[in-house]
Amino acid sequence: MNFSINRRAALAALGTAAAGAAGWGRAATPQDAWRSSYAPHNGPLKAPLDSGPLRIAGRWPAALTGTLYRVGPARRELGGVSMNHWFDGDGMLQAFRFEGGRVSHRGVLLATPKLQAEEAAGRLLYPGFAQALPDARPMLGPDSVNPANINLLSLPASRELFALWEAGSALAVDPDSLQAKGFKVWSPDTQGAPFSAHPRVAPDGTVWNFGYMPGTGSLLLYEISPAGTLRRRHVLAAPQADMVHDFAITERHLVFLLMPLLFSAASGTGDRLSHYRWEEKSPLVVLLVDKADFKVQRFELPATGVFHLANAWEQGGTVQIRFVAQPDILGAMRKMQVDQPRQAGYAHQPRWTQITLNPATGQAQMQALDASGVEFPRIHPARNGLPTRFTTLAARSRGMDARVEGFDSVATLHGDRQQRHVYGAGWIAEEHVYVPASRTAPEGQGWVLGTAYHWPSERSALSVFDAAAVNAGPVARVTLPYGLPLGLHGQFVAA
Repeated sequence: MNFSINRRAALAALGTAAAGAAGWGRAATPQDAWRSSYAPHNGPLKAPLDSGPLRIAGRWPAALTGTLYRVGPARRELGGVSMNHWFDGDGMLQAFRFEGGRVSHRGVLLATPKLQAEEAAGRLLYPGFAQALPDARPMLGPDSVNPANINLLSLPASRELFALWEAGSALAVDPDSLQAKGFKVWSPDTQGAPFSAHPRVAPDGTVWNFGYMPGTGSLLLYEISPAGTLRRRHVLAAPQADMVHDFAITERHLVFLLMPLLFSAASGTGDRLSHYRWEEKSPLVVLLVDKADFKVQRFELPATGVFHLANAWEQGGTVQIRFVAQPDILGAMRKMQVDQPRQAGYAHQPRWTQITLNPATGQAQMQALDASGVEFPRIHPARNGLPTRFTTLAARSRGMDARVEGFDSVATLHGDRQQRHVYGAGWIAEEHVYVPASRTAPEGQGWVLGTAYHWPSERSALSVFDAAAVNAGPVARVTLPYGLPLGLHGQFVAA
């Protein structure tokens, strides 16, 4: 299969399938809370942001040194043109640095070709994942609209850092200055190809990733050395691969959960999400792909949507998978329109879920577990593909105002033990990451750290928790002198 030809055939689909002006607007009511971190404030987003040394409330753990990098959609407005969906906006790279007993923050808009072209024109030029623009400039390739706004990949062996999107290349960035250095070319025949925002780094440092191409029925697989050299690439036939946000690895396999959310460039009513339809009579297709030869075993389960997987591992002849099921994924994405009033209540809450595959018998089982209203699962970073018992999640408390989108809590699951910290009224919690006390530390030892936005004061804060006692509240916190746009994912890089 000639991937270069296939990539050109999929270009239009990628463009159609392919949030910004963060600010400090007046969030007068709970209805405006989520929007307030995006509303323009006296014009376009002010960047870069630089806090200088921040006052630490509590006691910062002496062993917690390094940088928490985060990225997310930031600039959504330019020249009177705006994007209104959370997923659409130029990426801002954040760096919270912890060194010498001091904490500081810096945020920089990533100078992608898209951002540079739009700043030169003085207005937004290109459509986003969810929103079309009138008089949009023709797309020359996926990277011409690549905002680098979803996640980050760190390669410690080569001290490289990449900002990732969903439908185009990884953007190399300088880990110190945060400046963009250009798109990574893994090989000539994968130049400009989709590189997922959720690569998995195995315990030996090998990076596994994929790219999906809506409408083509295929996935592009990558195996990359710890030093950042492409070892293998493979094009895999895959049904229902029109939106594949995440995957998992085990010691011997790659695991894909392919939901029946199908894309058609010919359909749609102007709302770009209307190009997707949910095939309720189709199953959730699970592909178990052998790492050695890319042979596939297929399983089918009752349909559900999925954004994020936590982990997968081999156990007693089975493959165990933990993920967050999104029963109404199209509805969830429509609720992320930041300029629309919030809909009170959730008919279908996301649910912490377990899948068990038995390759010998071909049987598969799916079971909802005892945690709902959760997302953004994170595990011990050195245990991808190995059995895990400790997971960090963003969570929504029962008391959170139904008019406010998002989460107000951080939760941890350690075996059967659940702990939770509720930030309280006025807070929107973002993804929190687990930082083990050391690479070999037992699960649950170390820290949980993450950001939250306080919309009444329009300020963001970074909190640090003892991973074993999250319900005791943060052991340390820094509050920024400004608010940050609600981001997506982050990675901690030790000093």
